[in-house]
Amino acid sequence: MPRYLLPVLLAFFFLASPWFTPAVLAQDAESRGLLGKIDELKSAVRIEANEIERRERDKVAIARGDVRILMENRILHADEVEVDEVQEIIRARGRVQLIDGASRLDGDRLEYRYRTNTGVMYQAKGAIPPATVFQGVEVHKEGDRRYRLVDGTFTTCRICQPEPGGVDWEIHAAEAFLEQDEYLEAKSASFWIRGLPALYTPYILYPVGPRRTGWLIPNIGAGGRSGPTYKQPFFWAIDESQDLTLTGVYRGKRGPEAQASYRYVLGPEASGFIDGRIMKDRDSERRREVRATITARHDQQFNPGLSLKSDINYVSDRVFRRAFSDSPPEARTASFTDARVFLTQMWQQYGLELRFDDSRTLNPETNDSRLSRVPELNFFASPQRLFGLPLLAEGQLSGTYLQRKETPDSGRVDLFPKLLLPWRMMNWATMTPSIGFRETAYSKRPGSGGGGTSRELFEARNELTARFFRNFDVAGARVDRLVHLLEPRLSYWYITAGNQRRNPQFDHVDYISPQNRMTYSLTNRLLTKLKEADGATRTHEILSLSLSQSVNLNPQTRHFSDLFLNALTPERIDQAVHEGKAKPSDNGFTRVPERRFSNLVADLRASPLQNLGLYGVAAINTERNRVDGIEAGVRVAYPEYGRIELAHSFIRGGDTAGEKFDDTPFHDRKTSGIIGRLLLTPMKNVAVNYYGRYDPRRDASLENNVVLTYATCCWMVGIHFLNRTKRFSNDRIQDRENSVEIFFDLLTGGAPPPPERGAKYLRGR
Repeated sequence: MPRYLLPVLLAFFFLASPWFTPAVLAQDAESRGLLGKIDELKSAVRIEANEIERRERDKVAIARGDVRILMENRILHADEVEVDEVQEIIRARGRVQLIDGASRLDGDRLEYRYRTNTGVMYQAKGAIPPATVFQGVEVHKEGDRRYRLVDGTFTTCRICQPEPGGVDWEIHAAEAFLEQDEYLEAKSASFWIRGLPALYTPYILYPVGPRRTGWLIPNIGAGGRSGPTYKQPFFWAIDESQDLTLTGVYRGKRGPEAQASYRYVLGPEASGFIDGRIMKDRDSERRREVRATITARHDQQFNPGLSLKSDINYVSDRVFRRAFSDSPPEARTASFTDARVFLTQMWQQYGLELRFDDSRTLNPETNDSRLSRVPELNFFASPQRLFGLPLLAEGQLSGTYLQRKETPDSGRVDLFPKLLLPWRMMNWATMTPSIGFRETAYSKRPGSGGGGTSRELFEARNELTARFFRNFDVAGARVDRLVHLLEPRLSYWYITAGNQRRNPQFDHVDYISPQNRMTYSLTNRLLTKLKEADGATRTHEILSLSLSQSVNLNPQTRHFSDLFLNALTPERIDQAVHEGKAKPSDNGFTRVPERRFSNLVADLRASPLQNLGLYGVAAINTERNRVDGIEAGVRVAYPEYGRIELAHSFIRGGDTAGEKFDDTPFHDRKTSGIIGRLLLTPMKNVAVNYYGRYDPRRDASLENNVVLTYATCCWMVGIHFLNRTKRFSNDRIQDRENSVEIFFDLLTGGAPPPPERGAKYLRGR
């Protein structure tokens, strides 16, 4: 080396060191920063692939071959992936699949910002459980639960109609926004059925999920009294605990109508709903009459002992619900309407109830009557030992203010304490004598006279009950043993008569029938002990048959309250009278002689098979050797093909059958009716629901409701047909009405609805 070279190198190194050293340090710092970024990227994104290339200068990682990227609860599959850590973007190509929780997105190419969970996939198909499937030329993921579709389609049919086949329906749109489990908002949309366009709309908001805000599919129909009918509902999911359905209705012959249904849940122990409808009826008796109904229910349990229940029913006129064929059958046939509110506090042995009650008759063939108890306070005590003695005490105390159209308003206080002495005579027999005293005071007496009045009654009872049983070992595959129970009962009942004609008559408290009566009954029960698959034993009642009757030891001719006689049905054994000898009196009373023997009442309940049930009650007049009343029914079910229910009710009308007494409570009491319900599933996806009423006395069909539905996993179509009798004249049909309604639902649950789904159209939507 030349002698001058070493000093030159030393001088050059000395002069360059201030510049060279920082550059090296900067490169080291930059390398450490890149390594830190890679470590940070690895903590957010874990890459698995056949080949991974890292370009530290561009801060890019490239993975090829069966690429699998894990990002928290997201997984990305692709043939090739490029991860840009600076822009925090993943670019994927070839068989791209992004799994985000339960949702899945497949396509050809993806640009994805993994930090914000947003991006766009091209030629994409997506699926969100349980049944939502969509696709588009571009699918933009705009958040955890929001997608934007460009030239896309949407359906819920793929879960039961897989590719490559077509689907029953789908929505096409130039642009659409899908909020997962919320709604689909589409512009320039068309509805396609089996690959053919069926309907175009510039805008649609379709709810996705069981409780999502949006327009529901309208119903169309026609009826003889209503004319063409169109119903357009809108559902508003206010929040997780409340929703509101608003329905606009137009009836060609009757005009517009508004309906609203509000449901709410205030907590685990508080819920309810409010339904209402209002219309200006062009076809009512009073032209352009505004008619309305309100129905509300509320049930709340404040604590184990304190509860609030309300059942509010309001109708503007008595025939409003009867006038429309789409009202539920129970509303069209109701004879009265109630509005009740109960606030109840229960203790271990006591109870306190504050009650508001208002009821009104709805039958247009009777006088318009109304009864209000506003308010009513009831206190009651359950049987409990008195001073440690074997003697038990119970009682009730009530106070109320009553209003009734036929009676002057009055306040009433009713006190009824009782003493009981249960005596177990043998292991199988118990005797329970009891005595009670009833004091009822009123602030006003009947008529226009002022001042109050009161009533005092004494009651004594003695009841003897016994129970015998025998076991029969069977040791079958499912039946372990049979148990036969025999339960005879004998009682004596005495109540003083008193002068009850001086008391105002509002309800059942105001007239207590005098008694000097023996009552006897015999009940047979057959039980079986069934062995379940898990080894547990279940008790099932196969048969129950009871016979009961009473005998009046001193029958007399008495003045009975008309309210009491109106409620005296054939199966009651606490009183029996000769209807044909009734003579009207004054102040709402009728003079009528008592019968010595009540009807013999037979009550049968049977369930010999799991899918077969029978019941029947027959009231037999042993003095006239005739049947005065029957109520019977049968229910047969076959799980694969449906079920059928039939019920028959018959009241002869006693001695007045076939006669018309305009001035007694027994006016035209003869009635007969058959009610039938049917659910039939003759083939897959097809269901028939039927409800009908028939009057054998007039040999006339009162009502026939048929709902035919066809349903798959993603849609249901149905038709509801109703034929009903509107009015009779001299027991002949004078007016009948036919109506039909067509409904269509798009389903999002991923499974066909149960066959009973169509029955809701029988009850009203």
